[in-house]
Amino acid sequence: MVEQRFKQRLIGAVILVALGVIFLPMLLSGPVEQTRVDIELDMPSAPEVPPLPDLPAAAVLEAPEPGAELAEQAPPEAPADPSPDPSPDPSPAAMSQPTAESATVYVQVGAFGSVENAERLAERLRDDDFGVRLLEERADNRVSHRVQVGPFADRAAAEREAQTLADRHGLPGYIVEP
Repeated sequence: MVEQRFKQRLIGAVILVALGVIFLPMLLSGPVEQTRVDIELDMPSAPEVPPLPDLPAAAVLEAPEPGAELAEQAPPEAPADPSPDPSPDPSPAAMSQPTAESATVYVQVGAFGSVENAERLAERLRDDDFGVRLLEERADNRVSHRVQVGPFADRAAAEREAQTLADRHGLPGYIVEP
């Protein structure tokens, strides 16, 4: 039991000496001097920005209430003999046939490095009555053959057709406005 007490006292003395060795010099040396390092930076002057144009007056920004024109119009008259339209559902290509001047929207369904693959997809789409065009694009010594469906008169018609292509053929398409 005496040995146990002796060991505890010896360990306590060693810990006190270690703490004294660590913390006593810090206490006796005083505050630590902080040095400052200045680095010269060569920064360009601020760019000259031309003044912004004046904003239009608030009267110019006012828009009519949405639907105000429709509220003022009389409702259209219903036909006297409502009969169902006997014409069959139009084909996807016939849904919106724009004129050459207004056709600016296409749905791109593929881009291939091989012209054979592009023509194979284009033929499959033509068999389903889609209007298809093939474009060849060269960039960085590479040729890309793009398959696009259209033309469509507006973006909404192209988006409907893109959904039809996704549903019927599983082709992800995105809208292209050249």
